[in-house]
Amino acid sequence: MSSLYKLVQQAKKGDETATSKVVSLFIPKVKKESQLAHSFEEREDLEQELQIQILKAINRFDTSAPGFWDLIKK
Repeated sequence: MSSLYKLVQQAKKGDETATSKVVSLFIPKVKKESQLAHSFEEREDLEQELQIQILKAINRFDTSAPGFWDLIKK
């Protein structure tokens, strides 16, 4: 399995499979947070909004900086 960092890099390049994998990695957290909603409809809306925010975060994430392990290897 690819690391989250590599998946985000691929997603930023337009790879829909990578984007889907990133979102699916966060589904358990999305489901847990949506339990705070009072009704089923609110839960669905919250889950959709959280997934939209994940997609926005992918686009904002700076992949140009080297990761911690990359620095250690050098």
